[in-house]
Amino acid sequence: MIWQHGTHWEVPLEATVNGNFDKLNAGKAGLWRRRIDDQRASGLSVRAWCAANDAREHCFYWWRTRLGLSPKQRRPSKPAGVKPAPLAFAQVVLGASAAVEPIRLQLAGRRELVLPASMPLERVAKLVRAIEAAP
Repeated sequence: MIWQHGTHWEVPLEATVNGNFDKLNAGKAGLWRRRIDDQRASGLSVRAWCAANDAREHCFYWWRTRLGLSPKQRRPSKPAGVKPAPLAFAQVVLGASAAVEPIRLQLAGRRELVLPASMPLERVAKLVRAIEAAP
């Protein structure tokens, strides 16, 4: 599946892996292309065709995608004359009940340190080290 044209060689895309020629997949690509065509012509579902032809379903889908033979995904069409609803936003108001709880640290000697939740963790760590280092 390699063709020489003048001074350069051409390798089909499905025969390459990461830009390098893959001898193993070069032969398999043609085989799977025929299998995919056979499944389409049979009228069977992929699952039924794979079961009847001793093929692995996940391999079928992988090769169909790799070879670019997957059917196009269609979006459901919208009825004519129907306009989508306008985009709207809801106002959200945070009350006092939505306030963030403060950071509470239990220290040795049954002491408790209460800090605002907005305090950066680096500052909390520095403060705790300073308290623990104190005699």
